[in-house]
Amino acid sequence: MIERIVGLVTEVHASRAVLWRLVRQQLILRYRRTVLGYLWTLINPLLMMSVMAMVFATIFKEDVKVFAVFLFAGMIPWNCFNSIVVQSSGAFINNEGLIKKIYLPKAVFPLSVSVGVIIDSLLSFVALFAIIIAVGGTFSTALFFIPVAYVLLFMFSLGVGLVLSIVTVFFRDMQYVLQIAMQGLFFLTPILYKSSALSGAVADFVALNPVVPYIELFRAPLTQGRVPDESVIVQALVISLVAFFVGLGALLSQERKIVFRL
Repeated sequence: MIERIVGLVTEVHASRAVLWRLVRQQLILRYRRTVLGYLWTLINPLLMMSVMAMVFATIFKEDVKVFAVFLFAGMIPWNCFNSIVVQSSGAFINNEGLIKKIYLPKAVFPLSVSVGVIIDSLLSFVALFAIIIAVGGTFSTALFFIPVAYVLLFMFSLGVGLVLSIVTVFFRDMQYVLQIAMQGLFFLTPILYKSSALSGAVADFVALNPVVPYIELFRAPLTQGRVPDESVIVQALVISLVAFFVGLGALLSQERKIVFRL
């Protein structure tokens, strides 16, 4: 197994020029012929988050600025995770023509999608961070933990994306099932509310949500000016490693079958 993983990494590294070309193509096509171009990476989430902040701050009777920082800090990792998982699920189907024409390590396709999303997320984060600070966010040395949070989130999201990209090849309805599942998962993740607001069976159920630690990885530095608790970091690290290697294992076991099922 280890030898196969090393071989896969070697193949992906050898195909890095193609990988970068796919990432670049993805970023260019997304905003081609739009007037505002990459500004949409900020405008789109900002408008959505602003409306949600005003509505839910009113519902929860919270200060709008305080709730906006709380919401933004939770939406940044969620949007990144959601985009990687949803877009990666169609990575093989959307590149069917290229996959059938030339040989490339299959990992290149979901990986290129994931890298493209991370770049988008980082651009959004820089702009949203300025807004978070402007409306009352905390600026501290704990912010240096954010790159670590992104690495852990990327590993987790890519692992999940790899599994779903393979499942979608064999079960095309997964694309539609996934959209519904992600909407449900959003409300089972403490983004609009605090985990402490829950109790009983609901709190226990939400605590099982593997996305929860990643929300805290971003929320603690941005809203509280501190590094997340060690237990949260360890939990996120374990989940990331498990998801990443499960995703790699699934890809290695099904790689030869993908072409025949496309």
